[in-house]
Amino acid sequence: MREAASETAYRLIRDAIADGRYEEGSRLREEELASTLAISRTPIREAIRRLAADGFVVLEPRIGAVVRTWDPEAIRDLFNLRAVLEGFAARLTAEVAQMHAIDELEGQQRRMDELVVSDEPEFLKQFSEENTAFHRQIIFLSGNRQLVAIAPPLVDLALITRTYRKFSDERIRKSSSDHADLVQAFRRRDGMWAEAIMRSHILSSVELASKD
Repeated sequence: MREAASETAYRLIRDAIADGRYEEGSRLREEELASTLAISRTPIREAIRRLAADGFVVLEPRIGAVVRTWDPEAIRDLFNLRAVLEGFAARLTAEVAQMHAIDELEGQQRRMDELVVSDEPEFLKQFSEENTAFHRQIIFLSGNRQLVAIAPPLVDLALITRTYRKFSDERIRKSSSDHADLVQAFRRRDGMWAEAIMRSHILSSVELASKD
Protein backbone atom coordinates (compact mmCIF):
# COMPACT_ATOMS: atom_id res chain seq x y z
CA MET A 1 0.00 0.00 0.00
CA ARG A 2 2.79 2.41 0.92
CA GLU A 3 4.60 1.58 -2.33
CA ALA A 4 1.47 2.48 -4.30
CA ALA A 5 1.15 5.77 -2.41
CA SER A 6 4.82 6.56 -3.03
CA GLU A 7 4.43 5.83 -6.77
CA THR A 8 1.35 8.05 -6.93
CA ALA A 9 3.17 10.87 -5.12
CA TYR A 10 6.18 10.51 -7.43
CA ARG A 11 4.02 10.68 -10.54
CA LEU A 12 1.96 13.66 -9.38
CA ILE A 13 4.93 15.72 -8.23
CA ARG A 14 7.02 14.83 -11.29
CA ASP A 15 4.21 15.79 -13.65
CA ALA A 16 3.68 19.07 -11.82
CA ILE A 17 7.39 19.86 -12.18
CA ALA A 18 7.40 18.90 -15.87
CA ASP A 19 4.32 21.07 -16.48
CA GLY A 20 5.87 24.05 -14.72
CA ARG A 21 3.38 24.12 -11.84
CA TYR A 22 6.33 23.92 -9.46
CA GLU A 23 8.78 26.51 -10.74
CA GLU A 24 12.51 25.95 -10.97
CA GLY A 25 14.20 26.84 -7.71
CA SER A 26 11.03 26.52 -5.64
CA ARG A 27 11.11 24.54 -2.41
CA LEU A 28 8.99 21.40 -2.03
CA ARG A 29 7.77 21.11 1.55
CA GLU A 30 6.71 17.67 2.64
CA GLU A 31 3.84 18.88 4.82
CA GLU A 32 2.38 21.03 2.03
CA LEU A 33 2.68 18.24 -0.52
CA ALA A 34 1.07 15.78 1.88
CA SER A 35 -1.86 18.14 2.41
CA THR A 36 -2.24 19.02 -1.28
CA LEU A 37 -2.02 15.44 -2.54
CA ALA A 38 -3.81 13.85 0.42
CA ILE A 39 -0.93 11.43 0.87
CA SER A 40 0.94 10.84 4.13
CA ARG A 41 4.42 12.27 4.60
CA THR A 42 6.34 8.96 4.47
CA PRO A 43 5.36 8.18 0.83
CA ILE A 44 5.96 11.87 0.00
CA ARG A 45 9.47 11.59 1.44
CA GLU A 46 10.15 8.43 -0.57
CA ALA A 47 8.86 10.09 -3.75
CA ILE A 48 11.14 13.09 -3.19
CA ARG A 49 14.18 10.82 -2.82
CA ARG A 50 13.29 9.17 -6.13
CA LEU A 51 12.74 12.54 -7.80
CA ALA A 52 16.21 13.56 -6.61
CA ALA A 53 17.72 10.37 -8.03
CA ASP A 54 16.02 11.05 -11.37
CA GLY A 55 17.25 14.65 -11.44
CA PHE A 56 13.96 16.50 -10.97
CA VAL A 57 14.87 17.97 -7.58
CA VAL A 58 18.00 18.75 -5.59
CA LEU A 59 18.27 17.95 -1.88
CA GLU A 60 19.96 20.91 -0.20
CA PRO A 61 21.27 20.79 3.41
CA ARG A 62 19.04 22.60 5.94
CA ILE A 63 16.60 23.50 3.15
CA GLY A 64 15.28 20.23 1.77
CA ALA A 65 14.00 19.47 -1.71
CA VAL A 66 14.27 22.23 -4.32
CA VAL A 67 13.08 21.97 -7.92
CA ARG A 68 16.15 21.71 -10.11
CA THR A 69 17.22 24.87 -11.92
CA TRP A 70 18.50 24.54 -15.48
CA ASP A 71 21.23 26.83 -16.74
CA PRO A 72 21.00 27.29 -20.55
CA GLU A 73 24.77 27.21 -21.03
CA ALA A 74 25.08 24.06 -18.92
CA ILE A 75 22.33 22.40 -20.98
CA ARG A 76 24.14 23.25 -24.22
CA ASP A 77 27.39 21.90 -22.81
CA LEU A 78 25.64 18.70 -21.73
CA PHE A 79 23.98 18.11 -25.10
CA ASN A 80 27.23 18.79 -26.97
CA LEU A 81 29.02 16.28 -24.75
CA ARG A 82 26.23 13.74 -25.19
CA ALA A 83 26.45 14.13 -28.97
CA VAL A 84 30.14 13.19 -28.92
CA LEU A 85 29.90 10.32 -26.43
CA GLU A 86 26.65 8.83 -27.65
CA GLY A 87 27.71 9.22 -31.27
CA PHE A 88 30.79 7.15 -30.43
CA ALA A 89 28.60 4.64 -28.57
CA ALA A 90 26.30 4.32 -31.58
CA ARG A 91 29.26 3.63 -33.87
CA LEU A 92 30.60 0.93 -31.57
CA THR A 93 27.16 -0.61 -31.10
CA ALA A 94 26.75 -0.90 -34.87
CA GLU A 95 30.07 -2.73 -35.03
CA VAL A 96 29.81 -5.11 -32.06
CA ALA A 97 26.20 -5.58 -30.87
CA GLN A 98 24.67 -9.01 -31.32
CA MET A 99 21.50 -9.27 -33.40
CA HIS A 100 19.28 -10.29 -30.49
CA ALA A 101 20.32 -7.07 -28.71
CA ILE A 102 19.47 -5.04 -31.80
CA ASP A 103 16.10 -6.83 -31.90
CA GLU A 104 15.48 -5.63 -28.34
CA LEU A 105 16.40 -2.07 -29.31
CA GLU A 106 13.94 -2.31 -32.19
CA GLY A 107 11.28 -3.42 -29.71
CA GLN A 108 11.94 -0.29 -27.65
CA GLN A 109 11.83 1.84 -30.78
CA ARG A 110 8.48 0.32 -31.84
CA ARG A 111 6.99 0.99 -28.41
CA MET A 112 7.94 4.64 -28.84
CA ASP A 113 6.32 4.66 -32.29
CA GLU A 114 3.15 3.24 -30.77
CA LEU A 115 3.14 5.90 -28.09
CA VAL A 116 3.48 8.66 -30.70
CA VAL A 117 0.19 7.67 -32.37
CA SER A 118 -1.66 6.80 -29.17
CA ASP A 119 -3.91 8.95 -27.00
CA GLU A 120 -2.14 7.73 -23.89
CA PRO A 121 -2.77 10.30 -21.10
CA GLU A 122 0.72 9.78 -19.69
CA PHE A 123 2.38 9.95 -23.10
CA LEU A 124 5.11 12.41 -22.08
CA LYS A 125 6.17 10.33 -19.07
CA GLN A 126 6.20 7.04 -20.96
CA PHE A 127 7.90 8.38 -24.09
CA SER A 128 10.59 10.12 -22.01
CA GLU A 129 11.27 6.96 -20.01
CA GLU A 130 11.40 4.77 -23.13
CA ASN A 131 13.70 7.27 -24.83
CA THR A 132 16.03 7.40 -21.84
CA ALA A 133 16.19 3.59 -21.66
CA PHE A 134 16.84 3.38 -25.43
CA HIS A 135 19.78 5.80 -25.31
CA ARG A 136 21.30 4.21 -22.21
CA GLN A 137 21.02 0.74 -23.76
CA ILE A 138 22.96 1.87 -26.82
CA ILE A 139 25.73 3.08 -24.52
CA PHE A 140 25.74 -0.27 -22.70
CA LEU A 141 25.83 -2.25 -25.97
CA SER A 142 28.90 -0.32 -27.15
CA GLY A 143 31.00 -2.63 -24.97
CA ASN A 144 33.36 0.20 -24.03
CA ARG A 145 33.74 -0.03 -20.24
CA GLN A 146 34.85 3.57 -19.74
CA LEU A 147 31.96 4.84 -21.84
CA VAL A 148 29.51 2.66 -19.91
CA ALA A 149 30.93 4.05 -16.66
CA ILE A 150 30.65 7.75 -17.47
CA ALA A 151 27.97 8.32 -20.13
CA PRO A 152 24.63 6.91 -18.82
CA PRO A 153 24.11 9.59 -16.11
CA LEU A 154 24.38 12.24 -18.84
CA VAL A 155 21.18 10.84 -20.38
CA ASP A 156 19.16 12.79 -17.82
CA LEU A 157 15.49 11.73 -17.50
CA ALA A 158 14.44 15.04 -15.96
CA LEU A 159 16.07 17.09 -18.73
CA ILE A 160 14.67 14.78 -21.42
CA THR A 161 11.17 15.13 -19.96
CA ARG A 162 11.60 18.90 -19.81
CA THR A 163 12.77 18.97 -23.42
CA TYR A 164 10.00 16.78 -24.82
CA ARG A 165 7.45 19.05 -23.12
CA LYS A 166 8.58 21.76 -25.57
CA PHE A 167 8.42 19.56 -28.67
CA SER A 168 5.69 19.91 -31.27
CA ASP A 169 3.95 16.73 -32.44
CA GLU A 170 5.99 16.90 -35.65
CA ARG A 171 9.25 17.20 -33.72
CA ILE A 172 8.38 14.19 -31.57
CA ARG A 173 7.63 12.15 -34.70
CA LYS A 174 11.03 13.18 -36.10
CA SER A 175 12.71 12.04 -32.89
CA SER A 176 11.00 8.66 -33.17
CA SER A 177 12.01 8.41 -36.83
CA ASP A 178 15.65 9.02 -35.85
CA HIS A 179 15.43 6.04 -33.51
CA ALA A 180 14.18 3.84 -36.36
CA ASP A 181 17.07 5.01 -38.56
CA LEU A 182 19.52 4.14 -35.77
CA VAL A 183 18.17 0.59 -35.58
CA GLN A 184 18.60 0.22 -39.34
CA ALA A 185 22.18 1.49 -39.13
CA PHE A 186 22.88 -1.10 -36.42
CA ARG A 187 21.42 -3.89 -38.55
CA ARG A 188 23.60 -2.85 -41.48
CA ARG A 189 26.71 -2.66 -39.27
CA ASP A 190 27.21 0.88 -40.52
CA GLY A 191 29.04 2.59 -37.69
CA MET A 192 29.64 5.89 -39.48
CA TRP A 193 25.95 6.23 -40.36
CA ALA A 194 24.89 5.36 -36.81
CA GLU A 195 27.27 7.95 -35.38
CA ALA A 196 26.03 10.65 -37.76
CA ILE A 197 22.38 9.93 -36.93
CA MET A 198 22.99 10.01 -33.20
CA ARG A 199 24.98 13.24 -33.25
CA SER A 200 22.38 14.97 -35.43
CA HIS A 201 19.54 13.57 -33.29
CA ILE A 202 20.97 15.03 -30.08
CA LEU A 203 22.29 18.33 -31.45
CA SER A 204 18.98 19.14 -33.13
CA SER A 205 17.44 19.52 -29.66
CA VAL A 206 20.06 21.81 -28.12
CA GLU A 207 18.43 25.19 -28.69
CA LEU A 208 14.95 24.03 -27.73
CA ALA A 209 16.21 22.26 -24.61
CA SER A 210 18.13 25.32 -23.40
CA LYS A 211 15.22 27.76 -23.74
CA ASP A 212 13.47 28.87 -20.58
